[in-house]
Amino acid sequence: MTGVTLVGLRVVREVAATGSFSEAAASLGYTQSAVSRQVKVVESALGANLFERGARG
Repeated sequence: MTGVTLVGLRVVREVAATGSFSEAAASLGYTQSAVSRQVKVVESALGANLFERGARG
């Protein structure tokens, strides 16, 4: 099982700050799918969803 990493926490923080996976990806220089994967890993490690996902962000 993968645990919470500093990169994962940084990604989660950026998503929370920008309010968007896409904006966080652009800000961090990652792809949107990489941001989504990192958030999923953190959520899995914590056993909880951190963000509400909608069709339009």
